[in-house]
Amino acid sequence: MRRIVTFAVIAGLAGCLVSSALAKKGRKLPLSAYVKSAKIEIISGDLERYKMAVVMLDSLFLHYGPHAEALYLMSQIMVDRIEASPGPVSKTPHVEQMVAYIDSLHMCCDNKDIKKKYKKDCKKFTQQADSILVKYWREFYNAGIEQLDEMRGLSQDIQGESDSSIIAYLQSGLEATFDSCRTNMQLAIVIDPTDHRSYVAVATAYERMQDYESSIEWKRKGLEQTSDSTQLLLSIGYNYINMDKYCEAIPYLRSYVDITPEDTANMYNLTICYNNCGLYDSAMVFYDRILQLDPQNTDVLSAVGRYYNEKGRQAADSARQQEQDGNVTDAAEWQARKDEAFDSSQVYFRSAYEANPDDPFVADMYALICALKGDFEEALIGYTRMTELRPDNPDNWTYLGDINLSLKQFNESIAAYEKAVELQPSNSDIWQQLVDLYHEIGETAKETEAQTRLDELKK
Repeated sequence: MRRIVTFAVIAGLAGCLVSSALAKKGRKLPLSAYVKSAKIEIISGDLERYKMAVVMLDSLFLHYGPHAEALYLMSQIMVDRIEASPGPVSKTPHVEQMVAYIDSLHMCCDNKDIKKKYKKDCKKFTQQADSILVKYWREFYNAGIEQLDEMRGLSQDIQGESDSSIIAYLQSGLEATFDSCRTNMQLAIVIDPTDHRSYVAVATAYERMQDYESSIEWKRKGLEQTSDSTQLLLSIGYNYINMDKYCEAIPYLRSYVDITPEDTANMYNLTICYNNCGLYDSAMVFYDRILQLDPQNTDVLSAVGRYYNEKGRQAADSARQQEQDGNVTDAAEWQARKDEAFDSSQVYFRSAYEANPDDPFVADMYALICALKGDFEEALIGYTRMTELRPDNPDNWTYLGDINLSLKQFNESIAAYEKAVELQPSNSDIWQQLVDLYHEIGETAKETEAQTRLDELKK
Protein backbone atom coordinates (compact mmCIF):
# COMPACT_ATOMS: atom_id res chain seq x y z
CA MET A 1 0.00 0.00 0.00
CA ARG A 2 1.26 3.47 -0.82
CA ARG A 3 1.87 5.73 2.16
CA ILE A 4 2.21 9.41 1.28
CA VAL A 5 1.91 11.41 4.49
CA THR A 6 4.06 13.65 6.73
CA PHE A 7 4.39 14.05 10.43
CA ALA A 8 2.37 17.23 10.07
CA VAL A 9 -0.61 14.86 10.26
CA ILE A 10 0.31 14.06 13.84
CA ALA A 11 0.82 17.66 14.75
CA GLY A 12 -2.51 18.59 13.19
CA LEU A 13 -4.40 15.89 15.05
CA ALA A 14 -2.62 16.74 18.28
CA GLY A 15 -3.48 20.40 17.92
CA CYS A 16 -7.16 19.55 17.59
CA LEU A 17 -7.40 17.07 20.42
CA VAL A 18 -4.96 18.01 23.19
CA SER A 19 -6.76 19.30 26.31
CA SER A 20 -6.70 22.98 27.08
CA ALA A 21 -5.85 22.27 30.70
CA LEU A 22 -2.63 20.45 29.88
CA ALA A 23 -1.77 23.02 27.28
CA LYS A 24 -2.07 25.82 29.84
CA LYS A 25 -0.09 24.06 32.52
CA GLY A 26 2.49 22.85 30.00
CA ARG A 27 3.24 19.91 32.26
CA LYS A 28 5.61 17.38 30.80
CA LEU A 29 5.24 13.87 32.21
CA PRO A 30 7.64 11.01 31.63
CA LEU A 31 7.00 9.42 28.22
CA SER A 32 6.03 6.08 29.79
CA ALA A 33 3.41 7.83 31.92
CA TYR A 34 1.53 9.01 28.84
CA VAL A 35 1.60 5.55 27.28
CA LYS A 36 0.53 3.73 30.46
CA SER A 37 -2.27 6.21 31.17
CA ALA A 38 -3.56 5.88 27.61
CA LYS A 39 -3.50 2.07 27.80
CA ILE A 40 -5.52 2.09 31.03
CA GLU A 41 -8.23 4.18 29.37
CA ILE A 42 -8.23 2.02 26.22
CA ILE A 43 -8.41 -1.26 28.16
CA SER A 44 -11.62 -0.04 29.78
CA GLY A 45 -13.40 -0.34 26.46
CA ASP A 46 -15.40 2.78 27.33
CA LEU A 47 -15.40 5.11 24.34
CA GLU A 48 -15.93 8.10 26.64
CA ARG A 49 -12.71 7.27 28.45
CA TYR A 50 -10.93 7.09 25.10
CA LYS A 51 -11.07 10.87 25.04
CA MET A 52 -8.59 11.03 27.89
CA ALA A 53 -6.41 8.43 26.14
CA VAL A 54 -6.34 10.68 23.10
CA VAL A 55 -5.39 13.65 25.26
CA MET A 56 -2.52 11.72 26.82
CA LEU A 57 -1.20 10.45 23.51
CA ASP A 58 -1.47 13.85 21.88
CA SER A 59 0.42 15.33 24.81
CA LEU A 60 3.11 12.71 24.22
CA PHE A 61 3.39 13.79 20.56
CA LEU A 62 3.49 17.42 21.62
CA HIS A 63 6.36 16.90 24.05
CA TYR A 64 8.31 14.01 22.50
CA GLY A 65 7.33 13.87 18.82
CA PRO A 66 6.58 10.69 16.81
CA HIS A 67 6.46 7.50 18.87
CA ALA A 68 5.68 4.09 17.37
CA GLU A 69 3.59 2.56 20.15
CA ALA A 70 1.66 5.78 20.72
CA LEU A 71 0.81 5.99 17.02
CA TYR A 72 -0.29 2.36 17.05
CA LEU A 73 -2.50 2.99 20.08
CA MET A 74 -4.06 5.97 18.35
CA SER A 75 -4.88 3.77 15.35
CA GLN A 76 -6.50 1.23 17.69
CA ILE A 77 -8.67 3.93 19.23
CA MET A 78 -9.90 4.75 15.73
CA VAL A 79 -10.52 1.03 15.10
CA ASP A 80 -12.83 0.85 18.13
CA ARG A 81 -14.61 4.00 16.99
CA ILE A 82 -15.06 2.48 13.53
CA GLU A 83 -16.59 -0.63 15.07
CA ALA A 84 -18.95 1.47 17.19
CA SER A 85 -20.18 3.53 14.20
CA PRO A 86 -23.41 2.24 12.61
CA GLY A 87 -22.83 2.91 8.91
CA PRO A 88 -20.18 3.76 6.30
CA VAL A 89 -20.83 7.51 6.45
CA SER A 90 -20.33 7.70 10.21
CA LYS A 91 -17.24 5.48 9.96
CA THR A 92 -15.56 7.75 7.42
CA PRO A 93 -13.78 10.28 9.71
CA HIS A 94 -12.48 7.49 11.95
CA VAL A 95 -11.20 5.52 8.96
CA GLU A 96 -9.40 8.60 7.67
CA GLN A 97 -7.76 9.18 11.05
CA MET A 98 -6.85 5.51 11.43
CA VAL A 99 -5.11 5.55 8.06
CA ALA A 100 -3.30 8.79 8.93
CA TYR A 101 -1.95 7.31 12.17
CA ILE A 102 -0.86 4.09 10.47
CA ASP A 103 0.86 6.08 7.73
CA SER A 104 2.63 8.10 10.42
CA LEU A 105 3.57 4.88 12.19
CA HIS A 106 5.34 3.65 9.06
CA MET A 107 7.16 6.94 8.64
CA CYS A 108 8.20 6.93 12.26
CA CYS A 109 9.63 3.43 11.95
CA ASP A 110 11.43 4.30 8.71
CA ASN A 111 12.89 7.58 9.98
CA LYS A 112 16.53 7.10 10.99
CA ASP A 113 16.58 10.42 12.83
CA ILE A 114 14.06 9.27 15.44
CA LYS A 115 15.49 7.71 18.57
CA LYS A 116 15.52 3.92 18.60
CA LYS A 117 13.70 3.76 21.93
CA TYR A 118 10.79 5.63 20.32
CA LYS A 119 10.70 2.92 17.61
CA LYS A 120 10.66 -0.11 19.89
CA ASP A 121 8.63 -3.06 18.49
CA CYS A 122 8.13 -1.23 15.22
CA LYS A 123 7.93 -4.44 13.19
CA LYS A 124 5.19 -5.83 15.43
CA PHE A 125 3.16 -2.61 15.37
CA THR A 126 3.41 -2.07 11.62
CA GLN A 127 2.50 -5.69 10.87
CA GLN A 128 -0.54 -5.53 13.12
CA ALA A 129 -1.56 -2.15 11.73
CA ASP A 130 -1.20 -3.33 8.14
CA SER A 131 -3.28 -6.43 8.85
CA ILE A 132 -6.00 -4.12 10.17
CA LEU A 133 -5.87 -2.11 6.95
CA VAL A 134 -6.19 -5.28 4.90
CA LYS A 135 -9.13 -6.42 7.03
CA TYR A 136 -11.02 -3.17 6.64
CA TRP A 137 -10.23 -2.85 2.94
CA ARG A 138 -11.78 -6.25 2.35
CA GLU A 139 -14.80 -5.45 4.50
CA PHE A 140 -15.58 -2.17 2.74
CA TYR A 141 -14.79 -3.50 -0.71
CA ASN A 142 -16.83 -6.69 -0.29
CA ALA A 143 -19.75 -4.74 1.17
CA GLY A 144 -19.63 -2.46 -1.87
CA ILE A 145 -19.58 -5.43 -4.25
CA GLU A 146 -22.65 -6.91 -2.54
CA GLN A 147 -24.40 -3.58 -2.96
CA LEU A 148 -23.48 -3.52 -6.64
CA ASP A 149 -25.29 -6.84 -6.98
CA GLU A 150 -28.28 -5.38 -5.13
CA MET A 151 -28.27 -2.43 -7.52
CA ARG A 152 -28.35 -4.79 -10.49
CA GLY A 153 -31.36 -6.59 -9.06
CA LEU A 154 -33.18 -3.35 -8.26
CA SER A 155 -32.50 -2.00 -11.76
CA GLN A 156 -33.95 -5.16 -13.30
CA ASP A 157 -37.00 -4.94 -11.04
CA ILE A 158 -37.57 -1.33 -12.08
CA GLN A 159 -37.38 -2.22 -15.77
CA GLY A 160 -39.92 -4.99 -15.32
CA GLU A 161 -42.39 -2.91 -13.26
CA SER A 162 -45.27 -0.85 -14.60
CA ASP A 163 -46.82 0.45 -11.36
CA SER A 164 -45.52 4.00 -10.81
CA SER A 165 -45.70 3.81 -7.01
CA ILE A 166 -43.69 0.59 -6.94
CA ILE A 167 -41.18 2.07 -9.37
CA ALA A 168 -40.75 5.09 -7.09
CA TYR A 169 -40.19 2.78 -4.11
CA LEU A 170 -37.63 0.70 -6.00
CA GLN A 171 -35.91 3.81 -7.30
CA SER A 172 -35.57 5.13 -3.75
CA GLY A 173 -34.00 1.84 -2.71
CA LEU A 174 -31.66 1.94 -5.69
CA GLU A 175 -30.45 5.44 -4.80
CA ALA A 176 -29.90 4.52 -1.14
CA THR A 177 -27.96 1.39 -2.11
CA PHE A 178 -25.89 3.44 -4.55
CA ASP A 179 -24.97 5.93 -1.83
CA SER A 180 -23.86 3.15 0.52
CA CYS A 181 -21.94 1.37 -2.21
CA ARG A 182 -20.11 4.52 -3.22
CA THR A 183 -19.22 5.34 0.40
CA ASN A 184 -17.93 1.82 1.08
CA MET A 185 -15.75 1.91 -2.01
CA GLN A 186 -14.45 5.37 -1.15
CA LEU A 187 -13.49 4.06 2.28
CA ALA A 188 -11.60 1.24 0.56
CA ILE A 189 -9.81 3.91 -1.50
CA VAL A 190 -8.89 5.84 1.66
CA ILE A 191 -7.28 2.67 2.99
CA ASP A 192 -5.51 1.73 -0.24
CA PRO A 193 -5.57 4.40 -2.96
CA THR A 194 -3.39 2.24 -5.23
CA ASP A 195 -5.90 -0.58 -5.82
CA HIS A 196 -7.74 0.16 -9.06
CA ARG A 197 -10.57 -2.24 -8.26
CA SER A 198 -12.21 0.20 -5.85
CA TYR A 199 -12.26 2.95 -8.48
CA VAL A 200 -13.75 0.57 -11.03
CA ALA A 201 -16.43 -0.49 -8.56
CA VAL A 202 -17.46 3.15 -7.97
CA ALA A 203 -17.56 3.60 -11.74
CA THR A 204 -19.77 0.54 -12.07
CA ALA A 205 -22.15 1.94 -9.45
CA TYR A 206 -22.47 5.13 -11.49
CA GLU A 207 -23.12 3.02 -14.59
CA ARG A 208 -25.98 1.29 -12.79
CA MET A 209 -27.39 4.78 -12.19
CA GLN A 210 -26.82 5.54 -15.91
CA ASP A 211 -24.49 8.39 -14.98
CA TYR A 212 -21.86 7.62 -17.60
CA GLU A 213 -19.96 10.90 -17.23
CA SER A 214 -19.20 10.17 -13.57
CA SER A 215 -18.45 6.55 -14.42
CA ILE A 216 -15.83 7.66 -16.94
CA GLU A 217 -14.29 10.01 -14.36
CA TRP A 218 -13.80 7.16 -11.89
CA LYS A 219 -12.51 4.77 -14.52
CA ARG A 220 -9.89 7.32 -15.47
CA LYS A 221 -8.80 7.39 -11.84
CA GLY A 222 -8.61 3.61 -11.96
CA LEU A 223 -6.45 3.80 -15.08
CA GLU A 224 -3.89 5.77 -13.10
CA GLN A 225 -3.59 2.92 -10.59
CA THR A 226 -3.18 -0.10 -12.84
CA SER A 227 -0.64 -1.35 -15.33
CA ASP A 228 -3.26 -3.52 -17.06
CA SER A 229 -5.46 -0.90 -18.70
CA THR A 230 -7.05 -3.18 -21.28
CA GLN A 231 -10.56 -3.63 -19.92
CA LEU A 232 -10.78 -0.10 -18.51
CA LEU A 233 -9.95 1.40 -21.90
CA LEU A 234 -12.67 -0.70 -23.49
CA SER A 235 -15.15 0.13 -20.76
CA ILE A 236 -14.56 3.89 -21.04
CA GLY A 237 -15.04 3.64 -24.78
CA TYR A 238 -18.41 1.96 -24.36
CA ASN A 239 -19.48 4.51 -21.75
CA TYR A 240 -19.00 7.17 -24.41
CA ILE A 241 -20.91 5.06 -26.91
CA ASN A 242 -23.78 4.78 -24.41
CA MET A 243 -23.90 8.58 -24.47
CA ASP A 244 -23.77 8.61 -28.31
CA LYS A 245 -20.37 10.31 -28.10
CA TYR A 246 -18.70 8.17 -30.74
CA CYS A 247 -15.83 10.55 -31.46
CA GLU A 248 -14.84 10.63 -27.77
CA ALA A 249 -14.91 6.82 -27.70
CA ILE A 250 -12.38 6.48 -30.52
CA PRO A 251 -9.08 7.09 -28.64
CA TYR A 252 -10.03 4.56 -25.95
CA LEU A 253 -11.19 1.85 -28.36
CA ARG A 254 -8.15 2.56 -30.54
CA SER A 255 -5.81 2.11 -27.56
CA TYR A 256 -7.63 -1.10 -26.65
CA VAL A 257 -7.29 -2.45 -30.18
CA ASP A 258 -3.59 -1.63 -30.21
CA ILE A 259 -3.20 -3.76 -27.08
CA THR A 260 -5.42 -6.59 -28.37
CA PRO A 261 -4.78 -6.59 -32.14
CA GLU A 262 -6.69 -9.84 -32.76
CA ASP A 263 -10.00 -8.77 -31.18
CA THR A 264 -11.93 -8.29 -34.41
CA ALA A 265 -15.29 -7.74 -32.68
CA ASN A 266 -14.17 -4.61 -30.86
CA MET A 267 -12.10 -3.55 -33.84
CA TYR A 268 -15.32 -3.59 -35.85
CA ASN A 269 -17.03 -1.47 -33.19
CA LEU A 270 -14.17 1.00 -33.54
CA THR A 271 -14.97 1.27 -37.26
CA ILE A 272 -18.58 2.07 -36.36
CA CYS A 273 -17.32 4.97 -34.25
CA TYR A 274 -15.15 6.19 -37.12
CA ASN A 275 -18.10 6.02 -39.50
CA ASN A 276 -20.37 7.89 -37.09
CA CYS A 277 -17.74 10.63 -36.92
CA GLY A 278 -17.42 10.77 -40.72
CA LEU A 279 -13.88 9.31 -40.63
CA TYR A 280 -14.54 6.75 -43.35
CA ASP A 281 -10.94 6.35 -44.50
CA SER A 282 -9.86 5.61 -40.91
CA ALA A 283 -12.58 2.97 -40.74
CA MET A 284 -11.19 1.40 -43.92
CA VAL A 285 -7.77 0.98 -42.29
CA PHE A 286 -9.33 -1.26 -39.66
CA TYR A 287 -11.60 -3.04 -42.13
CA ASP A 288 -8.40 -4.16 -43.86
CA ARG A 289 -6.93 -5.33 -40.55
CA ILE A 290 -10.07 -7.32 -39.75
CA LEU A 291 -10.14 -8.98 -43.17
CA GLN A 292 -6.51 -10.02 -42.77
CA LEU A 293 -7.57 -11.92 -39.64
CA ASP A 294 -11.05 -12.96 -40.79
CA PRO A 295 -11.37 -12.92 -44.61
CA GLN A 296 -14.96 -14.27 -44.49
CA ASN A 297 -16.31 -11.60 -42.14
CA THR A 298 -19.61 -10.75 -43.81
CA ASP A 299 -20.20 -7.55 -41.85
CA VAL A 300 -16.84 -6.13 -42.86
CA LEU A 301 -17.03 -7.30 -46.46
CA SER A 302 -20.41 -5.61 -46.88
CA ALA A 303 -19.15 -2.51 -45.02
CA VAL A 304 -16.25 -2.18 -47.44
CA GLY A 305 -18.72 -2.72 -50.27
CA ARG A 306 -20.80 0.20 -48.95
CA TYR A 307 -17.65 2.31 -48.62
CA TYR A 308 -16.74 1.85 -52.28
CA ASN A 309 -20.37 2.23 -53.33
CA GLU A 310 -20.45 5.65 -51.67
CA LYS A 311 -17.11 6.54 -53.26
CA GLY A 312 -18.60 5.58 -56.62
CA ARG A 313 -21.68 7.74 -56.09
CA GLN A 314 -19.52 10.71 -55.10
CA ALA A 315 -17.34 10.22 -58.17
CA ALA A 316 -20.44 9.99 -60.36
CA ASP A 317 -21.71 13.30 -58.98
CA SER A 318 -18.34 14.91 -59.64
CA ALA A 319 -18.21 13.52 -63.18
CA ARG A 320 -21.69 14.88 -63.87
CA GLN A 321 -20.73 18.32 -62.56
CA GLN A 322 -17.56 18.41 -64.64
CA GLU A 323 -19.55 17.48 -67.76
CA GLN A 324 -22.00 20.28 -67.08
CA ASP A 325 -19.07 22.69 -66.70
CA GLY A 326 -17.57 21.52 -69.95
CA ASN A 327 -14.44 20.03 -68.38
CA VAL A 328 -14.14 16.94 -70.54
CA THR A 329 -10.80 15.72 -69.21
CA ASP A 330 -11.80 16.07 -65.56
CA ALA A 331 -15.15 14.46 -66.26
CA ALA A 332 -13.41 11.45 -67.80
CA GLU A 333 -11.11 11.17 -64.80
CA TRP A 334 -14.02 11.20 -62.37
CA GLN A 335 -15.88 8.69 -64.56
CA ALA A 336 -12.90 6.35 -64.32
CA ARG A 337 -12.86 6.74 -60.54
CA LYS A 338 -16.57 5.96 -60.45
CA ASP A 339 -16.13 2.77 -62.46
CA GLU A 340 -13.20 1.67 -60.31
CA ALA A 341 -15.12 2.28 -57.08
CA PHE A 342 -18.22 0.43 -58.28
CA ASP A 343 -16.04 -2.46 -59.46
CA SER A 344 -14.50 -2.69 -55.98
CA SER A 345 -17.92 -2.47 -54.37
CA GLN A 346 -19.16 -5.34 -56.49
CA VAL A 347 -16.15 -7.49 -55.61
CA TYR A 348 -16.68 -7.04 -51.87
CA PHE A 349 -20.44 -7.56 -52.00
CA ARG A 350 -19.94 -10.69 -54.07
CA SER A 351 -17.48 -11.98 -51.44
CA ALA A 352 -19.93 -11.11 -48.68
CA TYR A 353 -22.73 -12.91 -50.52
CA GLU A 354 -20.61 -15.99 -51.11
CA ALA A 355 -19.62 -16.02 -47.42
CA ASN A 356 -23.21 -15.70 -46.23
CA PRO A 357 -25.90 -16.09 -48.92
CA ASP A 358 -28.60 -16.24 -46.21
CA ASP A 359 -28.15 -12.59 -45.22
CA PRO A 360 -30.95 -10.60 -46.91
CA PHE A 361 -29.11 -7.28 -46.65
CA VAL A 362 -26.00 -8.69 -48.30
CA ALA A 363 -27.99 -10.39 -51.07
CA ASP A 364 -29.96 -7.19 -51.73
CA MET A 365 -26.86 -4.97 -51.87
CA TYR A 366 -25.04 -7.49 -54.06
CA ALA A 367 -27.95 -7.47 -56.50
CA LEU A 368 -28.29 -3.67 -56.40
CA ILE A 369 -24.64 -2.85 -57.13
CA CYS A 370 -24.58 -5.39 -59.96
CA ALA A 371 -27.72 -3.82 -61.44
CA LEU A 372 -26.19 -0.33 -61.14
CA LYS A 373 -23.16 -1.55 -63.09
CA GLY A 374 -25.36 -3.18 -65.71
CA ASP A 375 -24.11 -6.64 -64.78
CA PHE A 376 -27.56 -8.20 -65.01
CA GLU A 377 -26.37 -11.81 -64.94
CA GLU A 378 -24.93 -11.33 -61.45
CA ALA A 379 -27.82 -9.10 -60.39
CA LEU A 380 -30.11 -11.99 -61.30
CA ILE A 381 -28.31 -14.19 -58.76
CA GLY A 382 -28.88 -11.69 -55.98
CA TYR A 383 -32.53 -10.95 -56.72
CA THR A 384 -33.35 -14.63 -57.18
CA ARG A 385 -31.92 -15.24 -53.73
CA MET A 386 -33.96 -12.36 -52.31
CA THR A 387 -37.19 -13.97 -53.53
CA GLU A 388 -36.11 -17.16 -51.75
CA LEU A 389 -35.25 -15.38 -48.52
CA ARG A 390 -38.27 -13.07 -48.49
CA PRO A 391 -40.87 -14.52 -50.83
CA ASP A 392 -43.71 -12.41 -49.38
CA ASN A 393 -42.09 -9.13 -50.39
CA PRO A 394 -43.55 -8.00 -53.75
CA ASP A 395 -40.62 -5.67 -54.41
CA ASN A 396 -38.23 -8.63 -54.62
CA TRP A 397 -40.35 -10.22 -57.36
CA THR A 398 -40.61 -6.88 -59.15
CA TYR A 399 -36.84 -6.43 -59.18
CA LEU A 400 -36.40 -10.00 -60.36
CA GLY A 401 -38.85 -9.31 -63.19
CA ASP A 402 -36.97 -6.12 -64.10
CA ILE A 403 -33.63 -7.94 -64.30
CA ASN A 404 -35.06 -10.76 -66.43
CA LEU A 405 -36.61 -8.13 -68.67
CA SER A 406 -33.22 -6.45 -69.06
CA LEU A 407 -31.85 -9.86 -70.10
CA LYS A 408 -34.78 -10.28 -72.54
CA GLN A 409 -35.86 -13.40 -70.66
CA PHE A 410 -39.54 -12.63 -71.12
CA ASN A 411 -41.07 -15.80 -69.73
CA GLU A 412 -39.01 -15.57 -66.56
CA SER A 413 -39.87 -11.89 -66.29
CA ILE A 414 -43.59 -12.66 -66.65
CA ALA A 415 -43.42 -15.33 -63.92
CA ALA A 416 -41.80 -12.86 -61.53
CA TYR A 417 -44.27 -10.05 -62.32
CA GLU A 418 -47.21 -12.42 -61.90
CA LYS A 419 -45.97 -13.26 -58.43
CA ALA A 420 -45.55 -9.55 -57.68
CA VAL A 421 -49.18 -8.68 -58.61
CA GLU A 422 -50.39 -11.73 -56.71
CA LEU A 423 -48.87 -10.16 -53.59
CA GLN A 424 -49.71 -6.57 -54.59
CA PRO A 425 -52.75 -6.70 -56.96
CA SER A 426 -53.21 -2.91 -57.03
CA ASN A 427 -49.81 -2.17 -58.59
CA SER A 428 -50.76 -0.69 -61.96
CA ASP A 429 -47.14 -0.35 -63.13
CA ILE A 430 -46.61 -4.11 -62.93
CA TRP A 431 -49.91 -4.80 -64.70
CA GLN A 432 -48.73 -2.52 -67.50
CA GLN A 433 -45.50 -4.50 -67.73
CA LEU A 434 -47.50 -7.71 -67.95
CA VAL A 435 -49.72 -6.28 -70.70
CA ASP A 436 -46.64 -5.43 -72.75
CA LEU A 437 -44.94 -8.77 -72.11
CA TYR A 438 -48.03 -10.83 -72.90
CA HIS A 439 -48.27 -8.91 -76.15
CA GLU A 440 -44.59 -9.54 -76.86
CA ILE A 441 -44.89 -13.32 -76.56
CA GLY A 442 -48.31 -13.50 -78.20
CA GLU A 443 -50.37 -14.45 -75.14
CA THR A 444 -53.49 -12.65 -76.35
CA ALA A 445 -55.92 -13.96 -73.75
CA LYS A 446 -53.65 -13.08 -70.88
CA GLU A 447 -52.93 -9.67 -72.44
CA THR A 448 -56.68 -8.92 -72.58
CA GLU A 449 -57.18 -10.06 -69.00
CA ALA A 450 -54.24 -7.97 -67.78
CA GLN A 451 -55.48 -4.94 -69.75
CA THR A 452 -58.93 -5.28 -68.19
CA ARG A 453 -57.41 -5.35 -64.74
CA LEU A 454 -55.25 -2.35 -65.55
CA ASP A 455 -58.26 -0.38 -66.82
CA GLU A 456 -60.13 -1.15 -63.58
CA LEU A 457 -57.26 0.19 -61.54
CA LYS A 458 -57.16 3.41 -63.56
CA LYS A 459 -60.84 4.20 -63.02
